[in-house]
Amino acid sequence: MLAKLNEVFGRMRNDDNVDILYINDGERVDQMDVDGVYPVNSQFSARYSHVEGIILTVEQCQLLNIEIEYIYA
Repeated sequence: MLAKLNEVFGRMRNDDNVDILYINDGERVDQMDVDGVYPVNSQFSARYSHVEGIILTVEQCQLLNIEIEYIYA
């Protein structure tokens, strides 16, 4: 199912990229209802299924207005 932008948030990863997760349950998003966005290291857009979950850059999240959760150690 294509996730809408208002259904997702981002969580920083150790590699400075962002996991895209569902707000309601924290599960990984595998498809998004957005055009022209390509996850990190993928040649397929976010509209296609990404079984490992969608990972975006901080810059992509900022352009899409996806709120990013930062975990401080």
